[in-house]
Amino acid sequence: FRRGDPNQDGKTDIADAVAILGHLFAQGHLDCVKTADANDSNAVDIADAIYVLGYLFAQGPAPKAPFETCGIDPTPDVITCESFKSSACD
Repeated sequence: FRRGDPNQDGKTDIADAVAILGHLFAQGHLDCVKTADANDSNAVDIADAIYVLGYLFAQGPAPKAPFETCGIDPTPDVITCESFKSSACD
């Protein structure tokens, strides 16, 4: 999977922050919830959307690995990833 890319389009942008907020507040479905845990806190919450926005617009830190390329989560946690589009890893 690729952290910070919950809409699985192969890049991290404002649409990913919107996807996180949609998941939290509008019952939006994410195939790979792990992608939304941008700060790798082992939970998906509003802090993840803020983290992505901080990265994009306020020179905040990048999402934790795997971020720029797809990979396995180096941090053990309970968040699931049912499926991730391999095309988002190209």
